[in-house]
Amino acid sequence: MPERTCAGCRKKGEKEEFIRFITFEGKPLPDIKGTLPGRGFNVCPDRECIKKFVKKQLKGKIEPEEVAKETIKQLKNYLLSLLSMAHKSRITIVGQDNIKKAKPETGTLFISRNLSRKTAESLKKYGTTVIDSIFTSGEIGNALRKETEIGVVFVESIGVGKKVENIASKLNKLINS
Repeated sequence: MPERTCAGCRKKGEKEEFIRFITFEGKPLPDIKGTLPGRGFNVCPDRECIKKFVKKQLKGKIEPEEVAKETIKQLKNYLLSLLSMAHKSRITIVGQDNIKKAKPETGTLFISRNLSRKTAESLKKYGTTVIDSIFTSGEIGNALRKETEIGVVFVESIGVGKKVENIASKLNKLINS
């Protein structure tokens, strides 16, 4: 597999480690799905790398924080659509009692903002990637096509679940940088 280089910090790594950007009408667009045409730039999921990339490529024509915010927004939207596909694929475990009973080890755990912190802390031992307090229980419920709010859901790391874990990891890194 060919090695990629971050356009911000010059770190080398696999394609899956980076967020791809293209420039369109003088603005950097995050290519979350990796399907947009044109010359792409790989950037670490880190605010500093995005800042360096924007300064190098666009020479101060756009605010780097705007690019970071738009990237976070697109990652969130894509992650919710992947969560929906994972649920249709039957690789989700919904609800804290079901998760505690199943004791899953590898995968992504979504904890809503609405869940109590005590409950959230008790669930964080499940899964390899934890998305905590990024989505509301309503957003998670809508993604699962439920007409109710859902406080917690686990996605197994198989099939589309691997993509969920990859995008969730990038989102966590970007938000926490």
